[in-house]
Amino acid sequence: MFNTKAWIFAAGVLAGAGAVCFVKSGAGRKTAVALTRKGLELRECVAKNLELAREAADDIAAEARQACEKSEPLDRTSC
Repeated sequence: MFNTKAWIFAAGVLAGAGAVCFVKSGAGRKTAVALTRKGLELRECVAKNLELAREAADDIAAEARQACEKSEPLDRTSC
């Protein structure tokens, strides 16, 4: 009798074989290409939003430095 790990391994092999057959078919290939395209678009969108967040953080840091430089000499302990 097979133990649990053997059944899990067998299921993985069958799933992998099924995935290969699906991707080799015309409809499967179109689906894989569409999913990959959407993934690349998502990556570009996330990179764009990350860059905007970095720019905003840089602006905030620059404003804080300017505010610190403009403060009175006695108040510099907080900077």
